[in-house]
Amino acid sequence: MPSFRKPSGPRRVVVGALALMGLSTAAWAFPWDIDMVDALYKKAYGWKMMTPPEGAVSRNRFSQNYDRTTPEGEALVNPLQSSPETLKQGERMFTVYCAVCHGAQGLGGAEVMRNEPDVGIRRYPVPAPRLSGEAAVSTGRSDGYIYLTIRNGAAIMPAYGQAMSDEEMWSIVSYIRTLDGAQYVPPAPAGEGN
Repeated sequence: MPSFRKPSGPRRVVVGALALMGLSTAAWAFPWDIDMVDALYKKAYGWKMMTPPEGAVSRNRFSQNYDRTTPEGEALVNPLQSSPETLKQGERMFTVYCAVCHGAQGLGGAEVMRNEPDVGIRRYPVPAPRLSGEAAVSTGRSDGYIYLTIRNGAAIMPAYGQAMSDEEMWSIVSYIRTLDGAQYVPPAPAGEGN
């Protein structure tokens, strides 16, 4: 039968400290032994909220599952006139937010969307659609559809509703319509063209 030896020296200190820690309870009143019941807390909306900084864009209008193809989405009309100022703003916003994936002229093939040849994989499973030129998706998308896509995102495209104002998003729609082959072609009414 093996004999049990008492720990000696530094071992005795370690064993004693572990035993003390194992016995600690609220009754011992160690500073690290505080229950969540005793924690300080404030109820939600129990204090005055800060006012948003100047120029902040509200997220109240965000709708995650808003279907862009509903009659409401299709009925949205660009409220901006196609003026040089609007197009200049739209081009600037397109360059900042859209060109990185859709390309400078909306033709796709931007650097972010290219394959990584060294690794042999795609960075993104779905390439960004072409917004201009041959096979542009914007010809079959209403202004409201494009606006809601910018605002709420789609597939792997992030939502930019928190980053831009309505005017900025509509100016991008105006700018896209000036690109080659990006003009909207409404579908033929049912029964026609069959």
